[in-house]
Amino acid sequence: MSQPRRKQPIYSDGFVKPGFERVLEVFRYNLENDIERGGTFAAYYRGELVVNIWGGYADRKARVKWKRDMMPCFYSTTKSPSAAVIAHLVDRGFLDYSERVCKYWPDFAANGKEDITLETLVTNRAGLSCTEEKFTVALSKDDPEKLGKILANQKPLWKPGANHGYHPITFALYLDQIVRRADPLKRSLSQYFHEEMAVPFGLDFKIGLPYEEQYKAPRIVMMKSFDQQEYIQNFKGDLSILQLTATHPTDFIGVRRMNDPDVRVLPVGSICGHGTAESMAKFHAILGEGGTWQGRQLLSKASVERFQQIKSAGFDLAFSMDGMWSYGMMLFPVKEQGKPMMFMFGHGGYGGQMGLADTTYRVGLAYATSHLDPTSRAGADADKRWPSMYNTLYECIHQIENVRVPRKTFYLYEDYKKDKDSSKL
Repeated sequence: MSQPRRKQPIYSDGFVKPGFERVLEVFRYNLENDIERGGTFAAYYRGELVVNIWGGYADRKARVKWKRDMMPCFYSTTKSPSAAVIAHLVDRGFLDYSERVCKYWPDFAANGKEDITLETLVTNRAGLSCTEEKFTVALSKDDPEKLGKILANQKPLWKPGANHGYHPITFALYLDQIVRRADPLKRSLSQYFHEEMAVPFGLDFKIGLPYEEQYKAPRIVMMKSFDQQEYIQNFKGDLSILQLTATHPTDFIGVRRMNDPDVRVLPVGSICGHGTAESMAKFHAILGEGGTWQGRQLLSKASVERFQQIKSAGFDLAFSMDGMWSYGMMLFPVKEQGKPMMFMFGHGGYGGQMGLADTTYRVGLAYATSHLDPTSRAGADADKRWPSMYNTLYECIHQIENVRVPRKTFYLYEDYKKDKDSSKL
C-alpha cells in the first residue's frame, strides 16, 4: 500500500511591521494550500515600507527558492510606469494630452490618424490595439526607426474615440516613439524612466532586463490551463482584433516567451518591466503620496488626479475585459460607507501581477509571481493571491486608523455601474 504523499514544508521570508502580521499569515496560508507557489508582495503605508515578503519557488522543478532580490516580469503592470513617463513629459510642458499626436510625430498622421490626440491614444481609444502588418517586438531594440514606420502606417481598427480596446503590446510601442521625439534628449521610454524615475527615486525596476541581471529573473511557468473555447464563447469584443493581437508581433506568441533572454532584455514598456515588488510598491506609494516623495516631486498633483478619472470603461473590443481605464492606468473604484468613492489606480499584469496606488490612505502595493494564472485576467475573484493580501492589508489599516465600515473594491465596470445607479435611486 502506497504511503500518502508528504506535504512539502513551505518557505517564506521577509518583513512585516507590527500591526501587519496578518498579511504574512495570509501569504503563508496561500503557500500551504497551493494557492501560491512562488511570489512576492510589498506595501507602503504613509511613506513607510510595512510589508515586504516573498516565498515559494522561483523554479519549482529545480527547487530554487524565491529570494529578496528576484526581479520577476510584471508584464502589463509595466504600463503603469510607462503612463507615468508620459505624465512626466506633460508636467514638463513637452507633451499635451489635448494635442494631436502628429504634432510630435508627423508620420503618425498616415491612414486617417491625423486627428488622434495623445489623450485618445493613452486612454485606449485610438483603434491601434495591434498592427495588421507583421512585425517583431525585437525591433524595439534592434531597429526602433523601422518599427516606428510600421506603427505610423497602421490605420485605426475602429473610429478613433468612438470605442475603446485594450492595447496589450502596441500601447507603449506607440508611447516610446512619442517619447523619442518629445524628449529634448531624444531618449527611449525605457531610458527616460530609468534616468528620470528609477535612479532618482531608488527603484530597482527596469523596462528591459539587462543580460547581466537576468539570473535574478524567476522562471515563468503556467499554473493553470486556459479554457480558450469558453473564453471565445463569452467574448464581447471584436474577434478579428483579438486574432491580430494574438499573432502580431510574430516573436511574442505566448507569455512564456519571456523566458528567452533575448525577449526579457527588450525595452518594451507594455510587457517587459522587471523588478522587485518592493520597488514597484514604492513607485505606486509615491503616486499615493500625491506624486512627491521626501520633498522630491515625481509627478504633479494634477497628473495624479488625472490618473483617477475614468476615461474608458466596459468591455473592450480587443480582449473583452470589463474594466476601467484613465490616462494609461487601470482604475479600481473603492466604496466605504459615508465616504466619497475612492479610485485606486495602477495596472494589472498577465498571470496575476499587480501594482496599485491609493491617495486616500496613502498606500502603494505590488504583487508579482512567476507562476502564471491565466484566469486572473477575468477579475480578482478568479485569482485569490494578491486580492487576499490586499484585503488583509486594508483590514490592518482600518484597525490602525479605527475605521469600522465595510470596504468594497470594484474590479468590473458592470458592478461599479450597478452600484452607482442604485445609489441614485
